[in-house]
Amino acid sequence: MESVYIEITDSCNLRCSFCPCGTRSQSGDTSGAQRSYMPTPLFEKCIAGAQEIGAKNVFFHVLGEPTLHPGFVHYLKKLEQTQLKLTLTTNGTTIERTGRSILASPAVRQVNFSTHAYAELPREAAERYLQNVLDFCQFAAVERSDLYINLRLWNVGAAEATSWNRYMLDRIRETFGVDVTPGNFCSRHKSFSIAGRIYLHEDTRFEWPELSENGERSVQGTCHALDTHVAILHDGRVVACCLDYSGQITLGNIQETNLAEIIEAPLARELHEGFTQNELRHPLCKACSYCKRFSRKKT
Repeated sequence: MESVYIEITDSCNLRCSFCPCGTRSQSGDTSGAQRSYMPTPLFEKCIAGAQEIGAKNVFFHVLGEPTLHPGFVHYLKKLEQTQLKLTLTTNGTTIERTGRSILASPAVRQVNFSTHAYAELPREAAERYLQNVLDFCQFAAVERSDLYINLRLWNVGAAEATSWNRYMLDRIRETFGVDVTPGNFCSRHKSFSIAGRIYLHEDTRFEWPELSENGERSVQGTCHALDTHVAILHDGRVVACCLDYSGQITLGNIQETNLAEIIEAPLARELHEGFTQNELRHPLCKACSYCKRFSRKKT
């Protein structure tokens, strides 16, 4: 297994319409905010588990903005004591404060900026955040030429995002002197080189899978869950898929059982066997539209 998603927090400072963080509420709080942070002992169990199963990469999210975790920089230091490499997905709103620590950490292999989130923000704030992200990219090009950076626009086809996308592409041209023409997106051509290892990555929005009585069901399909990756939520629940933010397919809890045992247990093996045979065996998988993006695996 290549990667382990470790949700160090499910808290986010944005309320995007396309993300469950934007709609959840707790104790009558309509802002959707949840303040759950993975404690250090649990984080240490997670990275130990990742090493035990031979993973090479970790991600610091399922939901949530990882740089909001009070121990974010401390966790980077923890990773530096291992061979694990981090792919950091962030909305970029804190990059002015956290950027130096990210650039200084050899554990960070890649940074994905979810700049499509800015399309729903007041324009002044969106432009400020984008400028901070572009500044970080320029610093990285000089100080960390080995660092991969993706500027994500995962809103292709969303009418309300057209104006923002056009503005962002203009700013990329001005900053890097490259011609990034809008409308080049297709299913086989999603990444465009900007400079060095900095890329623009376009894609359509996806729907987070939800169990529903009236939703569409599919019994055939495959997924990379339990093949290339597994995920651990902020409370230690191990889930099969990096999209299972609510623990619908909970395989166990890493606070009670080590990760290697959990992914070899009957439930995990049953799900993985199904994927290899082009069968969706769990109700959440049957309701998931994202798995339609994958072709059948060769056995």
